[in-house]
Amino acid sequence: MQPPGREQDARTKSMFVSRALEKILAEKEAKRPPHGQLRRACQVALDEIKTELEKQREGTVAPPKANFIEADKYFLPFELACQSKSPRIVSTSLDCLQKLIAYGHITGNAPDSGAPGKRLIDRIVDTICNCFQGPQTDEGVQLQIIKALLTAVTSPYIEIHEGTVLQTVRTCYNIYLASKNLINQTTAKATLTQMLNVIFTRMENQSVCTYYFLAEEKQVTEMVKALPAVETADTALSVSSNENVQTNGIPDDGQSVSSTDNLVNNFTGYVSGHQAAAKFSHVLQKDAFLVFRSLCKLSMKPLGDGPPDPKSHELRSKIVSLQLLLSVLQNAGPVFRTHEMFINAIKQYLCVALSKNGVSSVPDVFELSLAIFLTLLSNFKTHLKMQIEVFFKEIFLNILETSSSSFEHKWMVIQTLTRICADAQCVVDIYVNYDCDLNAANIFERLVNDLSKIAQGRSGHELGMTPLQELSLRKKGLECLVSILKCMVEWSKDLYVNPNHQASLGLYKPSEQEMAEGKCLESGGRRSSVSSLDSTVSSGVGSVGTQTSVPDDPEQFEVIKQQKEIIEHGIELFNKKTKRGIQYLQEQGMLGTTAEDIAQFLHQEERLCSTQVGEFLGESNKFNKEVMYAYVDQLDFCGKDFVSALRMFLEGFRLPGEAQKIDRLMEKFAARYIECNQRQTLFASADTAYVLAYSIIMLTTDLHSPQVKNKMTKEQYIKMNRGINDSKDLPVEYLSTIYEEIEGKKIAMKETKEYAITTKSSKPSVANEKQRRLLYNLEMEQMAKTAKALMEAVSHAKAPFTSATHLDHVRPMFKLVWTPLLAAYSVGLQNCDDTEVASLCLEGIRCAIRIACIFGMQLERDAYVQALARFSLLTASSSITEMKQKNIDTIKTLITVAHTDGNYLGNSWHEIQVRFLVTVYLFF
Repeated sequence: MQPPGREQDARTKSMFVSRALEKILAEKEAKRPPHGQLRRACQVALDEIKTELEKQREGTVAPPKANFIEADKYFLPFELACQSKSPRIVSTSLDCLQKLIAYGHITGNAPDSGAPGKRLIDRIVDTICNCFQGPQTDEGVQLQIIKALLTAVTSPYIEIHEGTVLQTVRTCYNIYLASKNLINQTTAKATLTQMLNVIFTRMENQSVCTYYFLAEEKQVTEMVKALPAVETADTALSVSSNENVQTNGIPDDGQSVSSTDNLVNNFTGYVSGHQAAAKFSHVLQKDAFLVFRSLCKLSMKPLGDGPPDPKSHELRSKIVSLQLLLSVLQNAGPVFRTHEMFINAIKQYLCVALSKNGVSSVPDVFELSLAIFLTLLSNFKTHLKMQIEVFFKEIFLNILETSSSSFEHKWMVIQTLTRICADAQCVVDIYVNYDCDLNAANIFERLVNDLSKIAQGRSGHELGMTPLQELSLRKKGLECLVSILKCMVEWSKDLYVNPNHQASLGLYKPSEQEMAEGKCLESGGRRSSVSSLDSTVSSGVGSVGTQTSVPDDPEQFEVIKQQKEIIEHGIELFNKKTKRGIQYLQEQGMLGTTAEDIAQFLHQEERLCSTQVGEFLGESNKFNKEVMYAYVDQLDFCGKDFVSALRMFLEGFRLPGEAQKIDRLMEKFAARYIECNQRQTLFASADTAYVLAYSIIMLTTDLHSPQVKNKMTKEQYIKMNRGINDSKDLPVEYLSTIYEEIEGKKIAMKETKEYAITTKSSKPSVANEKQRRLLYNLEMEQMAKTAKALMEAVSHAKAPFTSATHLDHVRPMFKLVWTPLLAAYSVGLQNCDDTEVASLCLEGIRCAIRIACIFGMQLERDAYVQALARFSLLTASSSITEMKQKNIDTIKTLITVAHTDGNYLGNSWHEIQVRFLVTVYLFF
């Protein structure tokens, strides 16, 4: 991009350059012997500028047509000045370079003579960055570096990309961390934010411009196609133009799918999304991607051992990287929110980083992680279904449930939940996508149960909280529960406003029974999640758009939820008594009757008790043996070494205690291993594999059991396995390798996991604060490991996500959680005289009655109305009971419910009305 006004431009540039060079020569440092080359370069440049200006005045030469030719000529003295390590000389040089870039007097588009394949601007930026030599760099120089780099990134006259962009960001980042001057730190941080804003905004703007260009081109093409067939020349020109764009763009070879780290080198042109789904259409997209990925990796760096120092580089680096990531996500445009490469980067880098930072003991890191998760949930949930589940299940809810977690962590989590629970779309989406998914956890149900316990104050004593902390936590829990019910009321408000509007929908006609009960489904969508511009712009290269969305069918989701409840009950029965659980699932049609069906169920269902699975497989009766054979035959040991195959075999269950059961399992394992590896020549028969498997299990127990004091040596293990290979010995090297591998990593049999929510609250209370913190740190460390492993496992997975639109989701949602909600509100009214608690409880009950009335749920409606009547003391048998403010407020709420929902209350109101009249009569 060339600036206008060539003659005036040349004079202005010469003035900048001349003054800067003269100032450098006037410095005392420049007159010293080490800077002889600098002096000569400055003098040569000044002489050339003087000669050129004289020629221009005489009119013998025209002003230069391209500024980069002169910039190349005059850059050497500034480069040497930046390398001089004299603060005054360096500052002068940086100031001049910054002005030349800012006013467009230097573009740097010329090739760099000293580095093939690079441009001069890359060398200029590299020179500026190299002026920072660490904390010892002069503070004035630091500010000049920041100023020059910001100008380089934001200037409309130059273009820097890829590694050069990263270098500018990295240098400002390092100045923020290393500088001892608070002003420089603040300036560097603000500059980083501004740089990122420019980088990502340019990417979005370029995509919008490209969209309008393509739309116009498409319109012209359609007009050309509509012309008579005689005009073949115009048609040929149109085709030729399209072919040219394709040639300059990314080739449609059908195999051009790049990974996150194997990036595309050709970024010119623009092709449609179906041709190169995982590639960038422009270099600006790659710039943004590289910066985003670098920030994610910086946020993953571990902190040092021990309590973190707030002033340490590690902690400050982590915090600023998370802050910058949060800023990027909050301001993300349609390209960033939909392009496959950015979605993959979020999955593979950001979510993995959050799994670690989301359990940090540092409040600032933890709070930033929660804010990032909240942004992901708001803007990226359609692409991150499995990642959101991991974060909820392994971090959010575990922190709420564990008895040793700190008040601060619980408070920050529940603060975040308050914002989540206030979004009706988000609340209904959580229920539809997780609680109504056979393969997902019951996030909505578990969340309400946890909040109900907090609202009842059941976790306060375990945590050792002060009464004030417990009360504030209870209020927040109640606030979340009330918000959830408000969301349900908001979601179904159309049914309340006009309960008889079913006939106008057209697409869906309810049955006569539904008409009588006042039910209705809304066939159309409630809201649009993506604007027309977003959806159109994001349909470009690499866009995943709505590929992962599925239609919203309330009836289908309700059927899935019922099936899920049957399976969960069957698993619960299995974990108590295996045959009973299998029988129940078969009776309900959720499990086949063949041995292969049951074996597949044992493989796939992770919630089964591993001990019970092992006992079932080890049983001696005929059917259990058939299942065990089918179970082992479904494992593929082809190409695996013996120890790896044994590890894989024992991952699915825990070995039973009886020797005969172990014997049967090991015998079948050995036979299956030989069957899968028939070309192996090491084992003479399956008997060899059987004996060796037994000896490996014995070795694992011996080496890794704390009860065994005298550990088996390598020589003893080799001696123990003599003659097992058809009376011959296995190679000593082979047995030594096995011993060393087991010594380094034991064969871990699958542990039994507790999936019941109630188990966490049954932990014994910790004796003192120090022990509680130690226990919590251990639990958080384990939580982070589990979450990270799960995040990495699903980093490449795609799961369909449904954006809920129908009203009728509220009915099953309320039916699922009405009891813990009622418990929370009842306990709150009964045990606490705080006016705010009472107000929240009454508001929740009022919302619950509204929902029960809308959907004709008689049992739930009666339960809430009777609870309200009970706390009004109108049904009290004795007139001596003290009437408190909360009881008076309850009466007011009861009257309000009668006024607003009286037509829906049915018989539940009759008994209250009678008792109310009797009480008034007795009172007067």
